[in-house]
Amino acid sequence: MLGLTKNKINELESIIEEYQDQLFSFAFFRVGSYDIAQDIVQDVFLKFFQNKRTLVSVKNIKTYLLKSIANACIDYKRKYGKIKMDNIESVGNDIADDEKNDEEKMCIAEFMRIEDLLSELPDEQAEVIKLKFVDELNFVESAGILNISVNTVKSRYRYGISKLKETHKIKGTYYE
Repeated sequence: MLGLTKNKINELESIIEEYQDQLFSFAFFRVGSYDIAQDIVQDVFLKFFQNKRTLVSVKNIKTYLLKSIANACIDYKRKYGKIKMDNIESVGNDIADDEKNDEEKMCIAEFMRIEDLLSELPDEQAEVIKLKFVDELNFVESAGILNISVNTVKSRYRYGISKLKETHKIKGTYYE
């Protein structure tokens, strides 16, 4: 299998088991499709495993894989268009789909709620907030994925949260 030793195969299986759920969630909350997110994660793992040099040279596997998923999601959005709130209705129809399991339906509902909330923000601020709250990454990890400084991540986060607080205070849903 790809010219890998039994130890390397075990290492790769361990990597998949450790990161698969987080990577799927990361992809899903960027593309809004359960199936597409699964395809993206699978493609990233496949490319990662096929590149033997990558296996040896990667210092932080988690950051490398998240960055790869982020790039794959950007490529997907470039090719098929960014998810807009008017397209959310079609995502919402997935909730009513009887073939979807409860976990998929919950993910789709959560995606819609987050997209609705963050739609008021510039993309850069929304992405930093997703990285912090959805993906549970710290500012250093976020900076590595976005290829920007930690200070830039912090300021985007601060401005985004400030805008959300102000917006929802006006709408009467602000909570301290």
